[in-house]
Amino acid sequence: MRLSTLLCSALCVGLWGAGAQTARAQVENADLRIRAEMRIPSNASWGANESLGNAEFRVHSRFLQLYYGGVHRNDEFRFTIQLDFTAISGFPAGFLASPYNTDMDAYINNAFVGRVPMSATTLGIAELEYDSRHPSPPQLPLPANFPDPVNTGDIVRLYTAAGILPTIGDPLPSGVPLFERALQERFARGDVNQDRHVNLLDFPYLANNYDPFHLLGSHVGPSTGDFTGDNQCDLADYDLFVHNWDASGNPPTVPAPVAVGCDGIDFNHDGLFPDTTDIDDFLSVFSGGPCSTSLCGDIDFNNDSLFPDTQDISDLLTVFSGGPCL
Repeated sequence: MRLSTLLCSALCVGLWGAGAQTARAQVENADLRIRAEMRIPSNASWGANESLGNAEFRVHSRFLQLYYGGVHRNDEFRFTIQLDFTAISGFPAGFLASPYNTDMDAYINNAFVGRVPMSATTLGIAELEYDSRHPSPPQLPLPANFPDPVNTGDIVRLYTAAGILPTIGDPLPSGVPLFERALQERFARGDVNQDRHVNLLDFPYLANNYDPFHLLGSHVGPSTGDFTGDNQCDLADYDLFVHNWDASGNPPTVPAPVAVGCDGIDFNHDGLFPDTTDIDDFLSVFSGGPCSTSLCGDIDFNNDSLFPDTQDISDLLTVFSGGPCL
């Protein structure tokens, strides 16, 4: 019987699945905001191309959903549509005579989501707001059949209010909308503090969570260094941070990992794993012997800079058996 088999018989069974999970504080996500910024059409007879407000989702997930995974009903969020014509040149005369002096029906993609009353409290201001959790008037509870999920690229359209109030989820009416705009992320990926810049003030969120070996569990949201939306904080997030860097000077170099992982279990790099030959080769090289492929890695399997060290043998057998790198 090979030594690798004897060792695995003694150790692998006891180590299978007996991994110690790294404890991580479960924190709520930072806000995600996606919005469609509304402008009066460029061919309008009044206020052409002037900005007048937006439709916005502001999300704060209590259930640790993906920050960049769209807006779901089980997220805590507010959806608001606010149009303000009062600052547009020629108000109020131009507004009173315009086609915008009317209630509006709002749609996301192909679904009706609510009526936006015009001038209900102030002339020239239209507002609609839903709160998915604890609405306080004038906020409304999120209705059934509200689109789920809503994501960037989805289209918000506002039409002149129909004579009969549509039902939530009803399809688009015929005709041309008064306003139409796609939802976009309000802040660049990597702008954790939401000051509209990706700079040194944001870098600590990446550096303090940098986990390229994926040892520390899920990283949910940019406050834990996940800018790509894959629940990891790794090189892809650093690359995206650098891509969006807008400060003077060069961005920081790749941060050091906050936790160092074990090597892969294909120790002899023959492309076969799991394979007990890798254990045989590791034990051979560890003892000063040859490698069967001449391609073996180093014997510091757990990358703790201590070698030769029998902890590397223990960690190899643990990982080989499906356990964690200790």
